[in-house]
Amino acid sequence: MEDYDVRSAASILASVKEQEARFEQLTRALEEERRNVTLQLERANVPPNAPTSQPLAWQQVVMQVNHVAIPVLPRVRLP
Repeated sequence: MEDYDVRSAASILASVKEQEARFEQLTRALEEERRNVTLQLERANVPPNAPTSQPLAWQQVVMQVNHVAIPVLPRVRLP
């Protein structure tokens, strides 16, 4: 029974470490997106360039981590 407990604890620890890594990755993507939004707000009075078809940074992370159910929120257009 002790072997099972050790394996179970190791499995839980591995899962937690994997979740921590995903959280860090999403946090970095969120920070990048915040920087992008800040730049967009600063350029609000500048005529817009042709829209880009590249996904947002956090959407790229979500696509990479496709086995985790994370909702994709719609892009908000600034006035």
